[in-house]
Amino acid sequence: MNTENVNKNEKNWLVKSSTRILGPFTLSEVTELLKSKQVSIIDEVRQPEGRWSYIRENQLFMEVVRNIRDEQDSHSEQTMTQSIAHHTMTKTDVLPVSDEMTLTPTPAPHRMDITPPPVRETFKDITPSADKSYNPGAATVSKSYGTADDSRLRAQLQQKSSLIRWGMIAGAVAIVGFVAFSLTQKDKKKNIGYSEMISQAVRYKNLGLYERSLQTYMKAAKLKEPDEEAQIQMAPVLISEDRQSLLGRRILERALVQEGRSRTEVVEAYLGIAVSYIMDGDLKQAEDTLQKAIGHEPFNLSALLNLAIIQLKKGNYTEASREFDAIYKKNPNSSLALYGRALATVEQAKQTPDENNLQSLIRDIKSHNQKNGYLRQELSLFVIYAHNLLGDVDGVNQAVVQFLNQVPGLARNYIHPLNVEWRFTQWDYLEKYCAEIYQKQIPHPELKALRAICLMEVNRDGEASKLLQEAVAEAPKDPYVLSTQASYLAKSGRLPEALVILKMPELSVLSVKNLLMGDICINTQDLNCARAAYNQAFKQDPKSATALFGLAWVMMRSQDRAAAYDYVRAGLQSEPTFLPLLELRDQLESE
Repeated sequence: MNTENVNKNEKNWLVKSSTRILGPFTLSEVTELLKSKQVSIIDEVRQPEGRWSYIRENQLFMEVVRNIRDEQDSHSEQTMTQSIAHHTMTKTDVLPVSDEMTLTPTPAPHRMDITPPPVRETFKDITPSADKSYNPGAATVSKSYGTADDSRLRAQLQQKSSLIRWGMIAGAVAIVGFVAFSLTQKDKKKNIGYSEMISQAVRYKNLGLYERSLQTYMKAAKLKEPDEEAQIQMAPVLISEDRQSLLGRRILERALVQEGRSRTEVVEAYLGIAVSYIMDGDLKQAEDTLQKAIGHEPFNLSALLNLAIIQLKKGNYTEASREFDAIYKKNPNSSLALYGRALATVEQAKQTPDENNLQSLIRDIKSHNQKNGYLRQELSLFVIYAHNLLGDVDGVNQAVVQFLNQVPGLARNYIHPLNVEWRFTQWDYLEKYCAEIYQKQIPHPELKALRAICLMEVNRDGEASKLLQEAVAEAPKDPYVLSTQASYLAKSGRLPEALVILKMPELSVLSVKNLLMGDICINTQDLNCARAAYNQAFKQDPKSATALFGLAWVMMRSQDRAAAYDYVRAGLQSEPTFLPLLELRDQLESE
């Protein structure tokens, strides 16, 4: 960034702090917010022509970031020194020293008497009298040496005892001080780790990386109970991802009674509470809560989708179809709205056949799938089912081929909205439509491959394998059957076998072949294989989020981070909720 050309007085800076976007500010105002700690160096900033970046990584704020870090380091060292001094003095003062508590007193030596025993009268002294010199003082000296009353010896013993005692006291104080210091530092590190993990959890949530967000939050919660604000921000993740509907609802209910909450925060709290009620099956309470959210924000997309989903769950298919259709017309990129409309329309058509509604649904799904990847395969299944209801056999067969030319299970690679009960899109609900199609049509090999994919989606792999064996035996050169078999083998971990099938010339006409092969190459860490597969996929569809992710992965492994980031950015422009791209972007920006 060219810092010389930046207008410091222009209000064109936005700050993303937790879930809030603040501004616009001038450069000087952002700097003052940093200095006053109203925003943090881990928050993000951007200008209109730029992208979000961390304050700590922005060249314009390097000096103030450096000063803040120096201040934190200085404060940390000062705190450490004070902590050591405090604990040392305290422990010394409170440890009374006595001979009984500190060490066992050195016992006085036993009094030894080494005076020769008296000579019995039966023995006579035969020493010549001339050599016999009696010295009374000698006896006194001998007796004095043999007792413990010698002052010098006792002084030496007491001095040694005192030295040992004070040495042990000093050692005890040092140990106590060291333990106290270690505990203080450990507690300090724990607090730092907790704060960083909470910030990371909220950041991951805002990025859509919900699994990482939940894992990080749970680690932080083991160190310390999260504060109320952190709990409120993470409650939707607890409800949607961890299925803690009751806990999350209680947290959000407490947030609603607090003063000073913004309208956005109030609406999000109502949405989270409503989702928790839907998950618990209490549709009446969910509906009442959603009406409160609508009262604050009448055209909130999540609230409208949840109300339509409730109608669907109640079996009011006509009303649900009408509501989903109205939402889709105002939000034509909403895959959830189109999916809900498809489900309600086919259920309604089973009771009251309506060819026009079914034909309209087929057209809208085909048009939508050309631009959106989320729920693409699920929506394709409804096209097959709609043709089945219309009795259009050719339409069914053509739709089956289009269904098989897609990567299975792709919906798992997209972010699901936290404030919408999206689980009605899961294959547990869809598999029955697949079974009905299979029962009403002649079971040719490609239809068996379709049925096998549906069974794999609900983890009935044994039944899927049996159907695929029949399909391959009936049509050993059919590219759609072979690609389905490769998908099954890849899911089962038999990657070399899957690659052998994908390299067969019969599959060269399929666009899904390169995407399946590229995924296997990434799993086996084969860089050249992935480069070739994803280059081919990119040529066939330059907007494919999967192909762009694959090329970004290749560039990152090739140490070309700039090119990797370009592919990530292009992929997210095409599919903003594609999870592998979001994870790769986070990795690129955090390293």
